Amino acid sequence: MSKCMNGNESMKEMIFSLLQKNRRNTFLKNMVELKCKCGFSEKITYYDFLSGGEFEIGQTIQTISPFISESIYDETIRVTPLNFSRNCPSCREEITGVFPISLENLIPMLQMQPPDPIMYG
Repeated sequence: MSKCMNGNESMKEMIFSLLQKNRRNTFLKNMVELKCKCGFSEKITYYDFLSGGEFEIGQTIQTISPFISESIYDETIRVTPLNFSRNCPSCREEITGVFPISLENLIPMLQMQPPDPIMYG
């Protein structure tokens, strides 16, 4: 197994661990829709998507940030996609796609503590 694969596996384990610790994180209730060419469509929560493990950590790329910062015109950022694939339960063709949030943004979201219920009740 290559070093890259070991790194990806440890990142995947980190995601699973964070999911278990923060399964009540409101962010994880967001939905993603999986669509097949045959017309099959299914909406699942981010939690179900990630905890199902049907994703692979893609190749990290450098890209220009879509956000404009004061005095910075072209900020280069790292983006690592989470690619998913699953067989369609209707026609058995492979459904593929990219998770809407990169690994670099997902990890901090999963590490955030929930807001104080006394303050935000």
